[in-house]
Amino acid sequence: MERVGPAQLRALLDEVALLAPVTTLAGLRGQVPDQLMRLVRSERAGWVTMNRLTGVMSGNHVPEMLPHLIPLMPRDLGDVPMVAELVAAATAGSLRISDVVPADEWKRSRLRREIYEPLGGQFQIGSLIASDEGLLETVAVFRNDSDFSDAELETIEAFARHVRLVAARIRRAEGRAAEHSLTARQRQVLAALEGGATVRRAAWELGVSEKTVENHLQAIYRRLGVTSRAAALLAVRS
Repeated sequence: MERVGPAQLRALLDEVALLAPVTTLAGLRGQVPDQLMRLVRSERAGWVTMNRLTGVMSGNHVPEMLPHLIPLMPRDLGDVPMVAELVAAATAGSLRISDVVPADEWKRSRLRREIYEPLGGQFQIGSLIASDEGLLETVAVFRNDSDFSDAELETIEAFARHVRLVAARIRRAEGRAAEHSLTARQRQVLAALEGGATVRRAAWELGVSEKTVENHLQAIYRRLGVTSRAAALLAVRS
């Protein structure tokens, strides 16, 4: 935190303290955008959740919701360079658009013209909060008059690290609670899939059809609130 001054550090610590009482992902998604706007000068902030299997996106934006823009966002991560870079990185982090796309290229881009200009913020810091085989969660702050400084980027990433920890803690707690609601057969299906076993192998071990295993998996995903086998196994292991 070498570039962050004492006042900004105090503000960061205050916002981190507000994360401690949060016990649900819905509460976290609702609270974090307001906190981001308090941490750095910005015109807008948001949390976007994307199911990468279905392309369905949802989001919470402040100072007002933007449901009309959600359907316009590209579903192919390759069309959103900063998000693609965040997802491809070895560890979760934060980036500015200017860290990924040259300024002249960004000025010509359809994404900037059709999405970011209507948002009122052509400059952005984005942070990856969670990414598994099916679910992607990101937060971002936007402004229009100038790019974000190194100190502001460092502040947002320091806050995002705490958000990731809280999100992981909530998912573990929700996973433990949800696991108790799984049927005995659903637990058998998950156990059969441990270690990377295929659906065909699990069906053979359980003496059922592959379609039956797939149906059980879909029911497990709904019960655990996840979108992939890896996330389901992680939820019940935690």
